[in-house]
Amino acid sequence: MGWIKKIAFLILIGCFSSLVNAQNKDSTKVQIEKQLEEALEEQETEEGGLAGEQLVQFLEELASNPVNINSASINELLQIPGFNLKIARSLISYRKENPFVKTDDILKVSGIGRATYTRMRPYITVGGASSRFRDLYTNPNYWLDGNSFEYISRYQQELNDQRGYEIPDSSGGYLGSQGKYYHRFRMSSRHLSVNLTQEKDAGETLSGPTGFDYTSGHIALTENGKLKDLVIGDYALNFGQGLVLWTGAAFGKGREVVGTTGKNERGLRAYGSAQETDFFRGIAATYGEKIETTFFYSDRPRTASIIQGDTTRFPSSSGFHRTQSEKDRKNNIDQKSYGGRIRIDTPLGLFGTTGYYTEFSSYIHKGSGLSNLYDFEGRENSVLGFDYRGLIGNVLAFGEIAQSQNGGAGGIVGIESPIGISTDFTMAYRNYARDFQSFMGDGFGESSSDPQNEEGFYIGIRHGLNDNIALSGYVDQYRFDAPRTGIDQPSQGFDVLGLIEVDFNSNLNGYLLIRSEAKDDTFTEINERGVEEEFITEQRRSSIRTQVEYQLSRSVRLRSRIELVESQGANEDKEYGMLLYQDIRVQATRKLQLDARVTVFDTDSFDSRVFQFENDLLYVLSNTALSGQGQRVYIVLNYEPRNFLEIWFKYSISVFENENFISSGLNEIEGNKNSDFGIQARVKF
Repeated sequence: MGWIKKIAFLILIGCFSSLVNAQNKDSTKVQIEKQLEEALEEQETEEGGLAGEQLVQFLEELASNPVNINSASINELLQIPGFNLKIARSLISYRKENPFVKTDDILKVSGIGRATYTRMRPYITVGGASSRFRDLYTNPNYWLDGNSFEYISRYQQELNDQRGYEIPDSSGGYLGSQGKYYHRFRMSSRHLSVNLTQEKDAGETLSGPTGFDYTSGHIALTENGKLKDLVIGDYALNFGQGLVLWTGAAFGKGREVVGTTGKNERGLRAYGSAQETDFFRGIAATYGEKIETTFFYSDRPRTASIIQGDTTRFPSSSGFHRTQSEKDRKNNIDQKSYGGRIRIDTPLGLFGTTGYYTEFSSYIHKGSGLSNLYDFEGRENSVLGFDYRGLIGNVLAFGEIAQSQNGGAGGIVGIESPIGISTDFTMAYRNYARDFQSFMGDGFGESSSDPQNEEGFYIGIRHGLNDNIALSGYVDQYRFDAPRTGIDQPSQGFDVLGLIEVDFNSNLNGYLLIRSEAKDDTFTEINERGVEEEFITEQRRSSIRTQVEYQLSRSVRLRSRIELVESQGANEDKEYGMLLYQDIRVQATRKLQLDARVTVFDTDSFDSRVFQFENDLLYVLSNTALSGQGQRVYIVLNYEPRNFLEIWFKYSISVFENENFISSGLNEIEGNKNSDFGIQARVKF
C-alpha cells in the first residue's frame, strides 16, 4: 500500500498543476541544462560526466557569445545545436533578401520549426560582435573587445570514512586528503583566450599552489580574419564524423533521435576541462575560409602500467594518482602526435580529409585476453580519413571513411531528411573493422570506446502530431565481429527506443519513454560429460519511464518520475528495479534558486540498477547509479549575491537498506549511509 500511496500522490500533484494558470519562461540556463540531460542521461554510465564537462563548457561559452545569424559563416552556424548543413545553407540564402530583425524570425527559414528553434534559441542573436577594431592588431582595444574574466573555485568531499584513508600508505592506502579541489582562471575576449585549470582528486596530495596533480592551460587567438584559431597549450580536436579525431563528448544515441547520427564538427578549440586525458598539448592553428586548413603538434606525458622494462599497457584514462603505486606510474611515458586537416566548402557540400601520426616512448602491449586480440600494439600509429557533408535535393548526406596504419578500416554513411511538413527521418550505417585502430576517435555507435569492432544500422524518426504532441523513436541493430570485454566470441545486439512527449499547456509537460536492449552474452554449464562448456545466449534490459514536469507558479517547478527496469542476464532469472522521485525547484528570489529531490529505489541487484541525472555544481555532471533498496536525497543552492559573484552548494545522502558496507576496495564505507557535499564560487566580470 505504501507504493500505491506514493504513486497516487504524484498523479494528484500532476492533475492539480494542470489547473494552475502560470507563465513558464525557460531561461538560457534551463535550456542548456535540458539539452545536457537529454544528451547524457540515456548513456547509463557514471563516467559520462567526465567527457561531458567539455560539452557543457562548449554550450555555456556558446550561450555567452551567441552567434549572429545575420552574418555568421557556415562553420559558425554549424556549431549551434539544432543546425545542420541544410538549415545553415537555407538560412544564408534567406537572409540575403530578408535580414533578421529578431531571433524568432528564424522560424521563417525552411527546415526550422518550433522545436528546433527552442533548441537553438540560447545560442543565437541578431546582434553581432563589433568590428570597429578589425585589423588593428597592435591596438590593445582590439584584443580586449568583449573582454571578460572568470574565476571558479570548487571543493567536494565524501563525508563518510573510506577504507583507503584508514590504512597506511605503505599498505596501499591513499596518500592525500578526502577533499577534491578544482579551480580555473580564464580571461577571454572576442579574439583572445587565456586559461589555467588545476585539480586535485580525492585521495591525491596537494603541496601548495604548484602541487596540483593536474594542471592545464592555454593561450588562444580566435576569429582574427582568416586565422580562425591559434592555440598554444592544451586544445581539443573534433573533425568529420569522429572516426579519426574527436575529443570530448558529443550528442549520441538518446532522446534526440534525429540529428545526432551525423556530427557537426567543432574543429580546433582551446581546452579548459578537468578531464585529464582527452586532450592535446602543444600548438595548433586553423586558417582559411572556403579552403580551411588545420595543423597541430602535441607532446604530452601519459600514465600507463608497466609490464617489463619499457613495455607498458595502453595509457590509462582514469587520471587518478592517489596511492603510491599510482603516483609512481604518473607520466611515465610520452606521446607525440602531429597531423592536420583540410576542409573545402563547395556548392556540392563540405569535403574534408584528416590525418595524424602518433608515437609513444614505450612499447605498448595490447594484452593477452581474447578481447585484446585486435587492439593496438607497438610504438607508433597513424590514421587517415575522408569525410563529406552535403545536400542531395532536400536530403542531407554525411559520411566518413578512415584507415589506420595496420590496414584496418572504418566507415559511416547516413542521411537526414524531412518527410512532409512535420516528420524528420535519419538513417546511418557504420562498419568499424575489428582491426581498425583509431584510439583518438569517437564515432557514432553502441560502444562508448574507440570506433572498432562494430557494425550497425540505425534508423530514427520524429513526428509532430501537432504543436503539443511529438512521437519519436529509433531502432539500432549491431554486431561485433570479434570478442569484446565480457564475451569471448563474436556477438550481436538490438536497441530500440520509443518516446512520446506532450505539452499539455505552457505550464505542464511530460513524456513516456520505453527502451529495450538485447545483446549476446555467455554463460558456462557442466555438460553431460562433466566438462565445463561455454554457451552464448541473450541478455536483455528493458525500462519504462514516465516523467511529468509542472510549473506551479513563476517561482516553483515540480518534477515527478517513475521508472521500472527489467533485466535478465544470460541463463539467469529476471530481475527488477524501480525508481521513484519527486523534485522541486524554487526560485526564491531573483538571486536564489533551490533544487531538491527525494528518490526511492528498489532493485534486485546491480544488474537491474537505475540511473538518475542530477542537478549539481557548475561543470559537474552526475548520472548517479542506484542499486539495492534505499533512498537518496539531495539539495542544491545557487545564489548570486552580486552580478559578478555566483555561489553553488550541494549536499546529498544515500541510505541503503539491509547493507553493512557500501562500495568495495579502497572506497569501501562501513555502514549503510553515504553522504557528500560540494561548494563552488564563480567570480565573473
